[in-house]
Amino acid sequence: MKNIKKTAGKLFAMILTVSVAVSCVVSTGIFTASAYTAPKKGKIVYNKAIHNKYSKVENTILDSLKNFDDKIDISSLNVPRSDISEIFRVLTLTHPELYYVNQGFSYSYYPSEDTITSIHPEYTISKSEYATQKKLLDKETERILSLVKEDMTDSEKALVIHDELAIMSEYSTSDYNKADIYNSLVEKTSVCQGYALAYSYMLSLVGIDSELVDSNSMNHMWNKVHIGNAWYNVDVTWDDPINDRPGHAQHTYFLLSDNAIQNLPSKHYDYTISYGANSTKYDNYEIHNFDTRLCEVNGEFYGFVNNNSSANKGALLKYKLDSNTYEEKLKLNERWSAGGNSYWINTFMSLEKYNDTLYFNTSDAVYSYDVETGRQAVAASDINGVSALSGKLCYGMVLKGDAMYVAVSDSPNNKATLQYVKRVDKSNLAIGMTNYVMTASTNSAEKAYYGDANGDGKINIADATAIQKAIVGLVNQNEIERINSDVNFDSDITVIDATTVQKYIVKLEQLDNTQLCNADCDGDGDITVADATKIQKIVVGIGEN
Repeated sequence: MKNIKKTAGKLFAMILTVSVAVSCVVSTGIFTASAYTAPKKGKIVYNKAIHNKYSKVENTILDSLKNFDDKIDISSLNVPRSDISEIFRVLTLTHPELYYVNQGFSYSYYPSEDTITSIHPEYTISKSEYATQKKLLDKETERILSLVKEDMTDSEKALVIHDELAIMSEYSTSDYNKADIYNSLVEKTSVCQGYALAYSYMLSLVGIDSELVDSNSMNHMWNKVHIGNAWYNVDVTWDDPINDRPGHAQHTYFLLSDNAIQNLPSKHYDYTISYGANSTKYDNYEIHNFDTRLCEVNGEFYGFVNNNSSANKGALLKYKLDSNTYEEKLKLNERWSAGGNSYWINTFMSLEKYNDTLYFNTSDAVYSYDVETGRQAVAASDINGVSALSGKLCYGMVLKGDAMYVAVSDSPNNKATLQYVKRVDKSNLAIGMTNYVMTASTNSAEKAYYGDANGDGKINIADATAIQKAIVGLVNQNEIERINSDVNFDSDITVIDATTVQKYIVKLEQLDNTQLCNADCDGDGDITVADATKIQKIVVGIGEN
């Protein structure tokens, strides 16, 4: 029988802590259709040589990690002790769904042969906790996949996912341990490793191969993406502005050759790869000047160029990525005040889509744009707190479902506050209907009922009361409650909203005899809005019992 090395009375030869501490300093609609499913899953590559050499070992470990096993027996696989750390790293990076597996682990080995007998992994959460988190992860994954259409080219699929990750995520400047797909996709904040893993993970689900690329000298990670017969660099992290600018996604580092990414002013260097990015196809394309989401409408992509260095500054372009052809659809000579008679060099439009209608912001308003007719219309103006006199302007906008938010700040260099403006889908929503809202605070879908001002899942006199209390400052509503209280879509919560709820109640709710007597508050023998109004006044202290 072979001797197994023991230390400190335990079955462990040594404790290895292998930390992947890769960091760098440098929309969103609710899915309503089935998410895109690729014919085959794309591969994720990292250290191809190790993967090819130990693929059987990786498969054994993978199955056990998915089962949350405490001990993984690999005694029959003759794995040298010198390679186990890198094998484990390659496995967990190329399977981002294993985000719950700690990079630190223990192992046992045969001293005489210096081969591993077993691995003892560490898990950051329990199996039951993972079950809960997986539901959230799957939900967000499906939402992003719903943005991808089957008839898109691979470059367009890569573009859509790139833009969504850049817009929905925020670089973590306070916690550099946020480096996995759960951080990036669900919590919406991570360092570069989280961005890179999330991008590779989403690409694999739409059938696109990718490679994780890291540079120890840069302390940074990004991606190689396989498009057609060539590989290209994509750095989602560096395409996401810091401070986070809602609604903005740059494309400076999208589909670049090695030569291009190594020679930009903020160059990438000192990295080892399995595949070279030798094709220069996209290096000089107009795509690199877009700094908004490129929105797809009827198979065509549209985006704004805010970059002053581009001849297309201030233009909404219809753009074909693979042919680098574009058509100017709209030109805006909009300027953002920098105080006094000074203005910022660049512009700060964002672009979003809802039901094939485009929405974009200027410095003080939001407009809709119909791509078929070219009609431009005001979607929101007189936005609360936004004025040239106050110095607070709109530096972007986002749609969360059909809820419109503007990014309000006194400077593009300061972090903007997302401010709810209105719902844009008035035609498809009425009091009592199931209402899915993506909130700014959680960036996740919440189920409610439109008109449910107090969030109890019912629509009754209590909701009209809640609106009245909010109007006079007696209660502070959360984001969902405020959105559901604006039942007339005028971007303000007033007595009109309360009255609208009252009318709904009078029309639809049935009362028994006792309730009928009690509801006739003014004693006129009839139950009307006047009775509901009197009840509201009593509740908020402005009427008599």
